[in-house]
Amino acid sequence: MAQKRKPSMTKSRRSSCSGGDSRNDKKKSIGYPIVGGDARDSLEARVLKQTEELHAANRKLENEIKRRKGLEGEILEISDREQQRLGQELHDGICQHLTAVAFMARSVALRLKNHRVIEVDDLEKIAELVNAAAADTRNVSRALHRIDVDSAGLVGALQDLVDREIWKTPCRLEINRPFHIDDDAAASHLYRIAREAVINANKHAQAREIMVELGRSKKGNFLSITDDGVGFQNKPNKPQGLGFHIMNYRARAAGGHLEVASPRRGGTRIVCYLPETK
Repeated sequence: MAQKRKPSMTKSRRSSCSGGDSRNDKKKSIGYPIVGGDARDSLEARVLKQTEELHAANRKLENEIKRRKGLEGEILEISDREQQRLGQELHDGICQHLTAVAFMARSVALRLKNHRVIEVDDLEKIAELVNAAAADTRNVSRALHRIDVDSAGLVGALQDLVDREIWKTPCRLEINRPFHIDDDAAASHLYRIAREAVINANKHAQAREIMVELGRSKKGNFLSITDDGVGFQNKPNKPQGLGFHIMNYRARAAGGHLEVASPRRGGTRIVCYLPETK
């Protein structure tokens, strides 16, 4: 019998070897690059830097959230205090004046009933009390009424403020050039700071004059309200009342800061500084 020939494995092996070499070549061509020590260190440094920047941004965001929450709480507190103050003004001012008017009117009516002489001074006093009540009413009305002041109308609004006849103490406005402001919101805050300071000075300063000033200094643009009254040098508690808190809040909301001083010679100076705008 003829012996069967075994199939040749040479071609198959060669084909298998050839296929294996091809796969290895592909692995080499598409595999991950080998990162050297310097490149790895550089990559780790970049990752570390980005991580630190991310943490810093998160901390900044958390601080901003806390600051905004604090401002919201302060706004609510100031709003509550403002309502309390308006209620106090209505009670101590207008109500007291009207009560006095009613009392004096009854006195005059009693004199007429008894056919007695009516004193002219009594009628003049009644008219004076009515005028005082009307002035207090206008003050409260202006405090409740929203006044929209923009940067272009700031000077005119301040001039109108100092020219009002309701103030017991004479007021005047001085503008030292080159004062300039473009921010409408900041201008609105400045006006309200001036109004609050003028109201407080009329009530408590016992001054002969109040001066509102716009100008510029090394610290930037400023609004100042100065009076020549009693000041607070000898008072253990420097201005920490509602008016001061409102002005301080508005100064920070405008992007500036508030300074309050009372010279030895007396009087009070309140200054709101705003940073220079570029």
